[in-house]
Amino acid sequence: MKAKLKKIIHNPVFNVLLVVGLTLLVLWLSLRNDGAEILSIIRHANWLMLGVIAACMVLERWIHGWGLAKECRLSVPHYTDGQGFINAYTAGLFNNITPSASGGQFAQVYIFRRQGVPTSDAIGVLWLDFIIYQTTMSLFVLLLLILRFPYFYAKYSQFFIIVIFGFMINSAVIFLLWALATHPKFYRWLTTSGLNIGCKLHLIKNKEKTKASIDGQLERFDQEIDILRAHRKTILLIALSDLLRLVIYYSVAYLAAIALHVKVTAGMYIDCVALASFVAMVNAFLPLPGSSGGTEATFILMFSTLFGRIQATSIMLVWRILTYYFQTIVGAGVYIYAKTRPEISYDNMLAMPAQSDKKESSEHATIEHE
Repeated sequence: MKAKLKKIIHNPVFNVLLVVGLTLLVLWLSLRNDGAEILSIIRHANWLMLGVIAACMVLERWIHGWGLAKECRLSVPHYTDGQGFINAYTAGLFNNITPSASGGQFAQVYIFRRQGVPTSDAIGVLWLDFIIYQTTMSLFVLLLLILRFPYFYAKYSQFFIIVIFGFMINSAVIFLLWALATHPKFYRWLTTSGLNIGCKLHLIKNKEKTKASIDGQLERFDQEIDILRAHRKTILLIALSDLLRLVIYYSVAYLAAIALHVKVTAGMYIDCVALASFVAMVNAFLPLPGSSGGTEATFILMFSTLFGRIQATSIMLVWRILTYYFQTIVGAGVYIYAKTRPEISYDNMLAMPAQSDKKESSEHATIEHE
């Protein structure tokens, strides 16, 4: 029974239907009291501005694809920016329709292989992408928390603790890996006393299996850190591109307010960016596909203090359509296109090492490139 339920939960069709159902529920809850006024605000929107926001969302995916291509070319020289763009949209699509955004990387590996990238190299690229993006995101949100903490804590004293915990959850893995890699004493404590404490609290069932998992992740992390050190200029460019992606994504709420003719000032920009990032942090607690339901409620709750409930709801609908539904639909189109393209056989590609499917290939390719 448990296995059957798990299979249903991870079924893409079930998750799509779940998202549709939750979307209809959110629309009903959002419009049931002030629907006429909210729809009137949206009808009078600046449609050119909405088109600009949609273009920004496509640009955000292109920037991600550019970064993936830069990372991939460290070991697979033939990989193009266009292939990276397809891979980035594939990641966005499957992150949007799977619980806790758990399906994106599996889909990326599949697309990488169709694009002529061996699995071992694809996994290395995804690890490198995770390290750079997660580190950049954590530092950026930490800066926003520091800059706006007094103001938002006063506004959301009962709610802001959840934001802090959300930030900790989103950043915990990357901070933990950095700590393990740079502090051997912490690693020794975690794999001995830390695991013993976890076992006593019944948080860890199999101590040896957990230690093996930590060792495996740390080994892979160390390999990618070597690449970071060997290609610092390239990695810096990718980190800056990730920062630009975050700025674009977190700016959508502010731009949506402008498109809806809501009164905003330049001084409100940082507040909107910070609030959008805090919404993303709270979503760490929501395991549903696309964090549907909770995302909308959190957005309205937080942005109501700036714009009022009716205007915040109007902005939320535009923001959610452009950042989630629009991106999911475009991602589905891109993924279908990618599946119709002929699969590239890397056996016939002169740029690809003959033994590149082996684990050592990625390491040798990086050394030779350098």
